[in-house]
Amino acid sequence: MATITTVPLHILTDILWRSALYGGLAFGIAGLARFLYLAFMYPNFVSPLRDLPGPKDHHFFLGQLLNQFRSGDPEQPYTDWMQKWPDAPLIRYRETGLAAEGLLINSAAAYRDVMQSQTCYAYERSVPFRRLIGDIIGVGLVFAEGSEHRAQRKALGGLFTVGNIKAYLPTLQAKAQRLVAEMDRAIDGAKDGTDSLVDCKQLYAKITLDVIGIFALGIDFDNFATRTPFQSSYEAMFDLSTAGMLLAAINLVVPIRWLPLKANREFMDASTELRGILTGITEARILSVGEAAVAATDSKETKTAKPTAPTSAASPTKDVKDLLTYMVETKYRAVDPASRWSKEELIEQVLNFMATGHETTAGALTFATHELGRHPDVVAKLRREALTLPAAPSFAEIDRLPYLDAVLRECLRVQTPVAGIPRVAQQDVVVAGRFVPKGTTLMPIPAVLHRNTRLWGADAAVFNPDRWLADPGTGGAVDRDTYAWVAFGHGPRACIGRALASLNVKVVLLALARHFTWESVHKGKLPVVNPSGQLRPSGEVWLKVARVDGGVVAEAK
Repeated sequence: MATITTVPLHILTDILWRSALYGGLAFGIAGLARFLYLAFMYPNFVSPLRDLPGPKDHHFFLGQLLNQFRSGDPEQPYTDWMQKWPDAPLIRYRETGLAAEGLLINSAAAYRDVMQSQTCYAYERSVPFRRLIGDIIGVGLVFAEGSEHRAQRKALGGLFTVGNIKAYLPTLQAKAQRLVAEMDRAIDGAKDGTDSLVDCKQLYAKITLDVIGIFALGIDFDNFATRTPFQSSYEAMFDLSTAGMLLAAINLVVPIRWLPLKANREFMDASTELRGILTGITEARILSVGEAAVAATDSKETKTAKPTAPTSAASPTKDVKDLLTYMVETKYRAVDPASRWSKEELIEQVLNFMATGHETTAGALTFATHELGRHPDVVAKLRREALTLPAAPSFAEIDRLPYLDAVLRECLRVQTPVAGIPRVAQQDVVVAGRFVPKGTTLMPIPAVLHRNTRLWGADAAVFNPDRWLADPGTGGAVDRDTYAWVAFGHGPRACIGRALASLNVKVVLLALARHFTWESVHKGKLPVVNPSGQLRPSGEVWLKVARVDGGVVAEAK
């Protein structure tokens, strides 16, 4: 008969304790080994990108994030790296995360490899960028990927035809004249012997929000006349306090929007209110388009209803389709259920277009006016060209102005409103002849290409619109490479609203040049908000404004 041996409790306890200790120690050693491999061994001795030039002053986990925040400028320290290694097509740096690597795109060829139609969908927006921007602008076309992006862009393409953009010209001209009237009031209100100062950033924020409200919603908010709840909520989301900016920065690394902090509550309250306003407008539009379609069918006059504004604050171009009406007609009411968009999807798209279209256009106007305020000779030349046209020129007449186009392109080259959109390779790729492993972040920063002397010559940092007169297509870029100028991007993910934004800026600059001379109070480069996916001036941007001799005083519309 077998003998049963009993183990004393203290021995069993000791065995279990030692097993747990040794197991925990082994687990800890394995974890430490993995940490050391990912943080130090892989990037320094294993990575296929380790021979590329790049900065070494990174944190082992945060990468260059701290240096980016310390720089005070979203374009920094990328432009510093470009100046240090101007001939390198790719510059390697450490991203946030263990073994996370990034490549700064530093050549037109590398940019082409990432953005062209054959390869652009091999990359997706990075998670930190989605946290930074997605909380604000929604998840529409900007964040759609792959086949979903192709489908959305195709669905919206009909709204951005040249014909529809042309039809918005009277609206843009009316708003530009309203801007002129506001500047005239500032001049008339100045005391004798004092300068007429205007905060152009504030004025441009109003005019561009009006324009994008008309284009996206078919509603003129008339922000010059009154401060609307929409404007208040919108500004609260974008003009963050210092605490709000700090939380946005931390949220890049660790999601913290759920924390019950004042800055978080203010942001979420503004977001909730803004989305509530958009929900009300969208529901009213769905109803009005449906009623119009029924009425049209009953009367047998047409199969498709004309879009109408849902409120008395209608667009000056009432017969032109706005984004919301267009989407309700073509997607919300689509015959094929599989291609329909829900009400929530309509709202996300509207928020996408309003945020990206308004902020970038307002920023472009602010930076352009500041730069022109430092170059009165350029403004004088632009004025001479503007005065060859009637006060309200046609689209074709504006399109034929070579110097206006040169000024626009050069302003966007010197200061592009979009700081950069990081893209993460979803598969192994080849960029500029180099193998790039899956998971690597590719960083296209417009300023890096626009200020590279290898692409633009020794005067790359000089504001010179004349470079575009001799070479309208590429501005004299080396090898006449069209990918040297990337203000609106290239390929399938290029800015869908480029034509409207360009026309808006041109119309405003024409109106200002006809009526005023101005000087920027700020010397040198304007300070900007950081962190931010867009280049946004921080604080007021003051101009000294005076009427030109014989200038016409505009009347408020």
